[in-house]
Amino acid sequence: MPHSHFRCNSYLLKSSPNAATFANEMPAPYALPCPIARTLDLIGERWTLLVLRDLSTKGPRKFKDFEAAFPALSPATLSARLKRLEAEGLVTRRFYDEHPPRAEYVLTDKGASLRPVLRALRDWGLEHLGGKLPA
Repeated sequence: MPHSHFRCNSYLLKSSPNAATFANEMPAPYALPCPIARTLDLIGERWTLLVLRDLSTKGPRKFKDFEAAFPALSPATLSARLKRLEAEGLVTRRFYDEHPPRAEYVLTDKGASLRPVLRALRDWGLEHLGGKLPA
């Protein structure tokens, strides 16, 4: 019996065929009223969930921390992801009193509310993809 909170099955959820071509540009949104599609519009871009995961599990992070954790992630793409997360209220930037000014990124309460989603993705991966938690 289908669950009422998964009412997206009547929509065809697909992304733009050019979405992967332009790493720094936002892919075309699903533009559907489905809550899953709307959530994917916000956090479904490549690297975004991993940025949120690190903020959730490791706490405040500096830009260089993300660069070290994700060597395949370009600085331009990382900057775009962080700006989007900040604009959507999932992440905030805290500045240090240093010269030159430095900032760290922190989850907001809204961003922290995604922790159960991140845990569910982790648990699914462990169960179905044979993943292992880091030591």
